[in-house]
Amino acid sequence: MITLLKRRISMESREQVLKNEVFAALKEVGHRPEDAIYVWSQGMSFHNQNLIDGLKENVNDSKLREKVLYDLWSYFFTVGLEKVNQVLGIAEKPNVGKINKILTDILKDKNHPAILGMGEYIEEAFLNWLRAFTIYDFSAYVYLEKNLGSKDGLKIYMGLWEKFALSALDPWKKTFGIKAPSDINMEMLGKLSKAYWESIGIPYHITKHTQDVHEAELGVCAYFANMKAILGEEKARSMTLKTEAATSVNYYDAILKALGVFDKFSFTMDKFQCCGDNTCRLRFERRK
Repeated sequence: MITLLKRRISMESREQVLKNEVFAALKEVGHRPEDAIYVWSQGMSFHNQNLIDGLKENVNDSKLREKVLYDLWSYFFTVGLEKVNQVLGIAEKPNVGKINKILTDILKDKNHPAILGMGEYIEEAFLNWLRAFTIYDFSAYVYLEKNLGSKDGLKIYMGLWEKFALSALDPWKKTFGIKAPSDINMEMLGKLSKAYWESIGIPYHITKHTQDVHEAELGVCAYFANMKAILGEEKARSMTLKTEAATSVNYYDAILKALGVFDKFSFTMDKFQCCGDNTCRLRFERRK
């Protein structure tokens, strides 16, 4: 099965690549692959650094920290993303230090040759980085859980996504002119939420908006669509069913707390594409 998967991924034609639903979603939100590639290339590098940091902060045993990372990259290799393995130097017995160095350099340098070198043309490079990110994220949780247990593994995993949430907040505050908690109302939360989701190429459709409630449903999630295409739905959901709800709600809870309005607004999600629903549905609500 792995052999067939390798062949299918490595032998895609340009026409097949362009049929990937991520490109229609990018077009809907007005983004281009040549810009969006940094979301996934430097995003994966950021994710990796945060995992290294999260392990140092939460796991005292250095050998156990090393085992999480070694197991992650060992599994990553077997999935069959041949171009990704080649560019990042991932082998059957991975040199974790070497991989970390490449990703650290990519995080520091938007002109690093590995970013565009992930494909023969921009769309292929973009798609390979997106696929790499999804498999990295899947592997990170799986091997955190296997090595640390569900409770401790999920704590670190949720922290990785919380760092994504907070790292983007200051630029968005500047974009929208947010200077104090008094600047936050339901209109502003809707704008922020739309900006966050569309920044990763996911279309955002508002279904209800009042002074007290903001609801939206999301279009195609390229993250899960590609994870599912690579791993199969059952295997992909073996991870997302355990992580998605708590991690997504905590992501926005962290934003609300950082904005100083957690006592005034709540957030929840009750539908997830990666958990079997046909959409992802989110809701902000003014606290009574």
